Amino acid sequence: MKKIILRAFLPLLLILYTLLAICSPFYAPPYVVSAQSATQSSTQSTAEPPKSGTYACVLSDDAYFYLSPGGQDGVFLLPKTYYVRLLSYGENYCKVEYLETDAYTQKVTGYVRTQHLAFVDYQPKRPYLNYVFELTYRLENTNQSNGFTELTFTCAYYGDYPIGEKTWCYVLRDGEFGHVPKPDHIEFEENTEYADYLATLVQPTTPTAKQKSSSPAQIAILITLCLLVPLLAALILKSPRKPPYEKDE
Repeated sequence: MKKIILRAFLPLLLILYTLLAICSPFYAPPYVVSAQSATQSSTQSTAEPPKSGTYACVLSDDAYFYLSPGGQDGVFLLPKTYYVRLLSYGENYCKVEYLETDAYTQKVTGYVRTQHLAFVDYQPKRPYLNYVFELTYRLENTNQSNGFTELTFTCAYYGDYPIGEKTWCYVLRDGEFGHVPKPDHIEFEENTEYADYLATLVQPTTPTAKQKSSSPAQIAILITLCLLVPLLAALILKSPRKPPYEKDE
């Protein structure tokens, strides 16, 4: 009989305890946001294409910059983690511009596969990789004692261009674009703006004022339940005391 009472009574106490715990100010459900959902929330909805002027971060190692939207005339790989500026959106290809025109660089207009871009709703502080390096050519087997044996050019780096096992790079040199063998000393840091932006999206939410506020009545009920559950269980399961004497037959 006691086991039947215990089985019927304890679940009711546990249910009541759970409901009060959820309603208490100390209860806070876990808040977890995956990197994938954070990335999806940071991009524009496919139902509403991004507007012209929007920036997009390059998240792929094989995001080619094409001269036309056919995917056949790629001239260089856009540096990963840097941005392009959207001119017109397309389902398969987006028309974009990269870099700005200054003393050593020149803005270029072309196309990128849409799947390689992550559109953002903020203005990047450093959207483009502005990298300038010196390229030196040495002339060998020259018999002219007064002739030049070295020629040095200042080049603006746009991106890599792999051909087989060798890597070339697309550069602007003296106002002309072209490919040159990539020097070994070319190194640059990644742009962390997009990663930092995603980090702000996956942070847990802070407790609200309602969660922070405490209720003395709820706290007292929870403490009472914590004490009553084991006490009642012990009383129900307690064996009856034997009488001090045996009954006469």
